[in-house]
Amino acid sequence: MLFNNIAVSTAAFLVVFVTTPLVRKYALRWKLGDKPNGRKVHTCLIPHLGGVSLVLGTIGALFLYKMLPEEAYSTGGIFALWRALPGVGLVVALGLVDDMRSLKVFQKLVVQIIAALLLVASGFSLLVGLPIIDQVGLLSLLLTVFYLVGISSAVNLIDGHDGLAGGICLIASAAFTGISLLFGSYSLLVVSLALGAACLAFLVYNFPPGKIFMGDTGSMFLGLMLGITACSLSMLRPGVGTFFGVCFVLGVPILDTFLAIARRIALRTPIFKADALHMHHVLSSFGFSPRQALLILYSIQTVSAALGILAAKGYAFPIFVGSSFLIAVFLSFFRLMIAEGRREREAADALARNSIAAIEGEAVATKSSR
Repeated sequence: MLFNNIAVSTAAFLVVFVTTPLVRKYALRWKLGDKPNGRKVHTCLIPHLGGVSLVLGTIGALFLYKMLPEEAYSTGGIFALWRALPGVGLVVALGLVDDMRSLKVFQKLVVQIIAALLLVASGFSLLVGLPIIDQVGLLSLLLTVFYLVGISSAVNLIDGHDGLAGGICLIASAAFTGISLLFGSYSLLVVSLALGAACLAFLVYNFPPGKIFMGDTGSMFLGLMLGITACSLSMLRPGVGTFFGVCFVLGVPILDTFLAIARRIALRTPIFKADALHMHHVLSSFGFSPRQALLILYSIQTVSAALGILAAKGYAFPIFVGSSFLIAVFLSFFRLMIAEGRREREAADALARNSIAAIEGEAVATKSSR
């Protein structure tokens, strides 16, 4: 088993490490990149097709795993990657199109829901450990679709800072590796190892200052794969502890998503309107360097993921501690985001008033000269 794990991890790492510079080269040639704007930290076009390498490395490593001796991956069939391929493939295709043509939020959401429904139809489900939810087909379906679409979108949302999405997904993959070992699922262990190794290799090129971004292809792919892994773990050992555990493991992406919704409601802005008030934006606005901001968010994610492992093991206390920790982080960032959002609005209003005053002054001066 050890040899197989090393082989899969090494394959995922090497494929991403070797293909990322090639993808970057062609993306620059075709001018496929992220252009700087008011919400971006970078000042020049950065290629954003790094997700292609992440997909190749992860899926390629899992194909290698499939070719290893039968006993290496015989775990009762709780995770069959091949059943997930249609849904995963659809999300990868969506990401590629979006990276090249910039789709609307609603268009992406519809395709993500279809992909999630394909995964549910293939047998994947997020089990909470409560019969009132797990045994009611419609409730279970809605929860699973919401979770898969939510995690895929959540990782996509945090991918606005060099090294953030890759590092957070690396920590989450490491935590899922630990839970897979606890549950005795070697197939899920290998999936987690492949995802983690792919993220680690990508960070070589994406750590601040990043030379390439993973784009929507990479962020939605990683989010969906982590969501599928979470669902599979909940199916393997249904329980409230497992449910909280897989949610804690994805603490930062989930936090940032709920913060985005809450602050936009509080500031009375459209829910789907992009802004520069995500967790990494707020840390930067308070003077933290890119690497310092990463360290803070990595630390939050590590604590949350560690509590997730303990919760999945069946301990009740980590559920209380983890929930309290995430609520405290949520409230702290929410307060900072609201303050920063109001400050930005006041600055914009003042600029608008000054512009109007300048125009009116010009008009008066023109009349006087006549």
